[in-house]
Amino acid sequence: MTDWSEKMLCERCGKNEAITRVQHLHSDGTLEEVYLCESCANQEEENKIQAFNELALSFLSMLDGNKVVKNSTSEKKQLVCDNCGLDFDTFRKTNRAGCPHCYDAFYEQILQAAKQVQGGNTKHVGKVPDAFVAESEREERILALREQIQKMVEMENFEEAARLRDEIRSLEGKAGEEE
Repeated sequence: MTDWSEKMLCERCGKNEAITRVQHLHSDGTLEEVYLCESCANQEEENKIQAFNELALSFLSMLDGNKVVKNSTSEKKQLVCDNCGLDFDTFRKTNRAGCPHCYDAFYEQILQAAKQVQGGNTKHVGKVPDAFVAESEREERILALREQIQKMVEMENFEEAARLRDEIRSLEGKAGEEE
C-alpha cells in the first residue's frame, strides 16, 4: 500500500509526480497497480479508447465492403454520420469512428458485421456471473410473458392473459424476496 502523503514519481516516465493509480486486471487473474502522472494517465486513457475502437471496428475489417452494405453505390454514399460527417466507407477502411454518434449512424452495418462474425448472435453468449444468470433469465421470461399477454388480449383470450399476468406477478415477487 502506498502512502499518498509522500510524493511519488510516475512509474511510467519517472519524471513527474504520480497523481493517480491505475489498475490492470490481466488475463491470468493477476492485478497490477501502476501510479502515474497526469500526462501518462491521459495517455493510458487514450490507449484504452483506441483499443476499444479497434476491437469494435475490427468486425468491419474482416468483411468485404459489399457484404457489409448491400445497398446500391448511391445509397452507400449517403451513409454519413450527421454529427461529424464521417462516411461509412472511411469508417470501414480506417476502423476508426469519428465520434460516438458514428456507432448510431452505422448501427445496421455494425450489427450485420457482428452477426456474421459471431455466428448470428448479437447478444452476449459468453460467461456471466452466477448471481446475474438467474435474474437475467427471470427478466427474459417476464418479457416473453408480457408479449404473450398482448397476443392473448388481441385474441380476446382474457382467461389465459390473466393466468400469464399472475405468473408475471409470481416471478416479480420472487425477485423482490431475493433482494
